[in-house]
Amino acid sequence: MRRLIAALRTDVTLQARNRLYGISVAVAVITAAALAWLSSPAAVARTVPLVLLCFVGGSTLLYVVAMIILEKADGTLAAVAVSPLRAREYLAAKVISLTALATLEALIITYGGLALIARAGPVPWPGPLALLGVLALGAMHVLVGVIIVVRYDRLMEALIPMGAIATALQAPALWYIGALDHPALLAVPSGAPTMLIRGALTPLTAWQWTYALGATALTLAALAYWAGRAYDTHIVRKAG
Repeated sequence: MRRLIAALRTDVTLQARNRLYGISVAVAVITAAALAWLSSPAAVARTVPLVLLCFVGGSTLLYVVAMIILEKADGTLAAVAVSPLRAREYLAAKVISLTALATLEALIITYGGLALIARAGPVPWPGPLALLGVLALGAMHVLVGVIIVVRYDRLMEALIPMGAIATALQAPALWYIGALDHPALLAVPSGAPTMLIRGALTPLTAWQWTYALGATALTLAALAYWAGRAYDTHIVRKAG
């Protein structure tokens, strides 16, 4: 636990030093304004999940890739790999710190955007279920980012695969806005936590609840295992 707390403290310090918090707040405020401009009160059950998936998920993926590339460049990651800090503690610190940042973004976007939209009419205000969806969405993108970035040493090398995977992860947005009503879109891992967010804004059917909760839990477990193996293969073994 002490190692995890120390790693978490280091991550937060590095994120603050690289101005991620200021950038995130600024982007979230702009996105909240865009959400209010694009959405009507009747459409928020579609637009809020869409915006959180695309913007919060996308920014979280970019942050974890950039932070780990930076750690590789300055030698921090090589030192961590041979230190007493365990792989699961390192990954847990990344998931906790960057998911917290994603949650901050989501709160600003959601409540800021809805406050502006509410001037045109009543809107549904999301409850705790939306927070669960955001936490799962953030953790999922952090783990996917780790799986991608441990294979690369430079940001430019990681950008193309990251962009391709980010685009694929945002595909369920087409289903949520009704642009493409095909169930195959929900097979994309990001679809399940996004459904949890939607469930905080509008009633879900039984199959949607089963999908949202079950697929989210299974996907996070699988990604956590995969990220651990990828970190061990591409970081720990190379450092040893």
